[in-house]
Amino acid sequence: MARHEGIPSLRKCLRPGWYIYWRKQIYRIRSLDSTGLILHVEDHLSKETTTLQVRHLMRADGEDQSIPLYAPTLEQLLREVENSQPQPEGAPENGLPPELVERADKMIDIVRFVEEEARELQCQEKNEQGKCSKACKIEKCKCRETDTLRLACSLLDEPIGLTTFYDYRGRCRENQWDRVQLAAAFRRSTYGKTRLNKAQLHFLDTIITDYYRADRPSSPMMVYKIARSALKFHLQNRWVDPDKCKKGVSQDLLAKLHLVLDERLPMQAVLENTADEELLSKITMPSRGFFYQYLNWFVSQPDQGREVMNKRYGKGTWERIYMVFDTFAHRATFPLQYVFADHYLLDVFIVDEATRSIISRLWLTVLIDAYSRCIVGMALLEEDPCIESIQSALLHAIWQKSSHTDLGIEGEWACYGIPQQLFLDNAWAHHSHSLENLARAIGQNGKFDTIDLVFRPPYKARYGGLIETYFEWLSDRIKQLLPGAIQSSDPKHVRDAAKKACLLYEDIYRFLQESVVEYNHTPHKALKMTPHEKWTEGMKMGFPIVPTLTDEMRRQFLHLIPETRQITEKGICVFGMQYTSPVVAKAERIGMDKKPIQYSLRYDPADISKIAMFREDHWLGDIGAKELLLPDGSYKPTSLWEVQTAKTLAKDANGDTGDWLAYVNKAEELKKMRMSEKRRRQRELQKGANDPTQSTAVVETVTKNGRGQQIDPTELLAGFLS
Repeated sequence: MARHEGIPSLRKCLRPGWYIYWRKQIYRIRSLDSTGLILHVEDHLSKETTTLQVRHLMRADGEDQSIPLYAPTLEQLLREVENSQPQPEGAPENGLPPELVERADKMIDIVRFVEEEARELQCQEKNEQGKCSKACKIEKCKCRETDTLRLACSLLDEPIGLTTFYDYRGRCRENQWDRVQLAAAFRRSTYGKTRLNKAQLHFLDTIITDYYRADRPSSPMMVYKIARSALKFHLQNRWVDPDKCKKGVSQDLLAKLHLVLDERLPMQAVLENTADEELLSKITMPSRGFFYQYLNWFVSQPDQGREVMNKRYGKGTWERIYMVFDTFAHRATFPLQYVFADHYLLDVFIVDEATRSIISRLWLTVLIDAYSRCIVGMALLEEDPCIESIQSALLHAIWQKSSHTDLGIEGEWACYGIPQQLFLDNAWAHHSHSLENLARAIGQNGKFDTIDLVFRPPYKARYGGLIETYFEWLSDRIKQLLPGAIQSSDPKHVRDAAKKACLLYEDIYRFLQESVVEYNHTPHKALKMTPHEKWTEGMKMGFPIVPTLTDEMRRQFLHLIPETRQITEKGICVFGMQYTSPVVAKAERIGMDKKPIQYSLRYDPADISKIAMFREDHWLGDIGAKELLLPDGSYKPTSLWEVQTAKTLAKDANGDTGDWLAYVNKAEELKKMRMSEKRRRQRELQKGANDPTQSTAVVETVTKNGRGQQIDPTELLAGFLS
C-alpha cells in the first residue's frame, strides 16, 4: 500500500508474509533482522532471495516507480499498483499511444489537403469540355492529374514526394479514413504476439504443467533450469511441432517425449521412428525473463490460459493437463496456506424432534485445505448461509477436534490451525465487520497468525473447484445411504423424499462427521495418497500454533454488533432492551480524555437474552437483558427473530411496539398448548383413520371454528413456530 493517510504505518507493513512493490519489482517479505534495519525478501517471479535496506525504503522519493507500495496479499498489491499507475488522460479509449493517433491525424490531413488542392488546379487547367486539350480523345481525362498532385504535394509546409502521397492515400482508403484504425495499423503485424513458434510454446506449456506443481515443489528458476537442461541434453533441441500434426498433436509421440524427459527413454529411439521424427522441429529455449513473464501470465489469468491452450491444441486440452492453474491446489506448498469456504444445501429432508412431521433441510458449511484436500472444519445450521455459518466453521477448524470422538466415531481428524488465506465467495453476507474483526483479533496483537480474507470474483466458480468436488462426492453418498434423500429436482422425487423423511438433526450431524473422517482417509486421485497422509506430510514443517480456547476466545466467534455502545444509568441499550450486570456496574464510563468510553458487543442470534461485553478486544463479561430476567434469576432464552417478530405483531395490533414482550410470552404458552393439541389430534386421526364418521366430524369442527372469526396475530406466530 502506498504510504499516505489512512494506510498502516511502515512498521506494520514490514511483516513476514507482506508484499512490496519497489522499482518495478515485487518482493515477498520473509523476515526482518534483529536490528530492524534489513529485510530478507524473496523475488515474486524468480523466487530468488535478497535483502533490502529499510532506510532506502523510508527515503524513497521522486519518481512514482521509486515509491514502495505495501500490501498483505499479492492480489491487493496488484490493485494498488494498478491504481498508482493510471492510464494517461490523453490516451484514446482503445489504449493506443497518443503519438500514433497524432500521426494518423496528420496523415489524413495531408491526403485531404493534397487532393483538394489538386482538384482545384486540375479544374483551372481544363477547357470547357473537361479536356486537357482539343486533341485529347479520352472521355474522362486524367492527363494532368499526376502533374497537379505533384504540384499540390509541393505546397505543403513539409513537402512530400508523389510516391509518399500514394502510400498515404492507400493507407487511408484501406482503413476507411478511421483515425483509430489507421493508428493501430502503424503497429507491426506481430504486435502483442509472441515471437516463439508453436513448437516452442507447446514445449513451455508441457514443462510448466509437468513441473510447476505442488506435488513437485519448485520455483520458476528451477523449472527454467530443468527445461533448458532437458532440451539441450535429453531432447537434442527437438520437440513436437503442432503445425506438422494434421490431426492434432500425437498423444503417443507426446508420451514418448515425456519418457525422454524422465530419462526412461533415449531420444535416439524416438528419432529412429521416421513417422515420429517428421513431426519434430528444432527449437531453442527462450530467455529467462520471457519464461517468467509467460509463467506469471498463466498463473494470474486462469481463464485466458484455458482459452489459449484449448485454441492451440484442441478442445479439452486444458482440462486434460491437470488444470494446474485453474485452482490454487497446485500452488499451495504447505497446509493452511489456502483454505476455501463454501455452503451446501443438503439433498435430504429431516423432521423436527417434537412432532416428527415438520420437514426441512439443513445447510452445511465446509472449510477445505488446498494443500492436502482435508476438510479442516464444518458447521451444520438450519439458517441460510450467514456470518454465523463461517464463524462457526472457523471455530471448529482452528482447534483440535473431539466432535467425532464424542459421538464414538473411530478415526483420526488431525487437521487444525489458523488459515493464512480464507477464500470466500462474494456473497453480501460474507462482507461483514464481524468476520473482519475476528480475522484480525485471532492474532492477539501479533502473537499468532491472522486470517487474510479473500473474496472470490463473481461468476468465477473455478476458484471453488476443490470444494465443489467434495460436495459432489457427499451428494452421491447422501443419495445412496440416507432415507429422505432427494434424488433429483423432479417434483415426484421431491414428494417421495418428503414422505420418507424420518431423520433428525442429530442423525445428519453424525452422518456428516463419519463422512468427513472417511473422506480424509480415502486415497485421493490427484494426491496419490489420502488427504490425511498429505496433511501429516505437511506437518513435518511444523505444527500449527493456535491460542488457548478460553471462554473469552469462544466469545470472539459470536456476531459483532458494528456500532459501539456507551453505558447509561439504565445499562446498555441493545435490540430495544436494557442489558445490565455487575460487570456493567463496575465498568468505567468516562475515559482519561474526558469522553464516554465505547464498548463493543457480541451476541448469538439464537439467544440474545445474554450478550458478551468487550473493551478493545478484551472480554469483560456477559450481560443480560432486564426484560428477559425470570424470577429464579435466570434469563428466558429468546432468539433475535422472536423479538423482531413479536415487535412486528405488537405494532400491527396496537400501533406501537411497547407491548412486544407480552407477545413473546403468549407465543410461548400458545406453542406449548398447540403442540399438545397437535399430538392429541394426530393420535385421534390415527385411531379413526378407518372411521369415516369420525373423520367427517373432525373436518366439520375445523370448518366451524374457522368461519367468520378474526385471526389473532399471536396465534399466527404460534402456528408458525409449531
